[in-house]
Amino acid sequence: MPVIPYHHIHRIDNERSRTHAWRVHIQRRNRVVIRYFSDNRYGGKQAAIKAALRYRDALLKDSRERRDNLWRRNRKRRNNTSGIVGVGRYISCDRKGNRVRERIYWHAFWDGSDGRRQRKFSVNRYGERRARELACRARSQALRALILSP
Repeated sequence: MPVIPYHHIHRIDNERSRTHAWRVHIQRRNRVVIRYFSDNRYGGKQAAIKAALRYRDALLKDSRERRDNLWRRNRKRRNNTSGIVGVGRYISCDRKGNRVRERIYWHAFWDGSDGRRQRKFSVNRYGERRARELACRARSQALRALILSP
């Protein structure tokens, strides 16, 4: 599963404290791992980011944790009103002058290989039943493609 290039890595440049480093910050199963990669210690900004990327990739390599995280995200919660994990009905309101426009849609969420993914299906365009059906189908197809991909 490819990882987003600087996912879990942040740049710190603080002139006041003379801190120039990359920070790797990962939380898994209520365990937080934070490590700094200083430009000075690693011989420059590019060398420090390479070391940070290697460290981050080694931490995320454990596939068991990724499977557990996928299981946790695919568990039905108490506040689920749609009955389908990762699919929900939402209403958003847009104000334009004195008018308020209400948009009702079914929203499908899933974790793709390149991060959090989503699709929305308008109730005004498809109707209530069809929009829900399309959201459920989009999520199941995306998860199937994710499982079948190498």
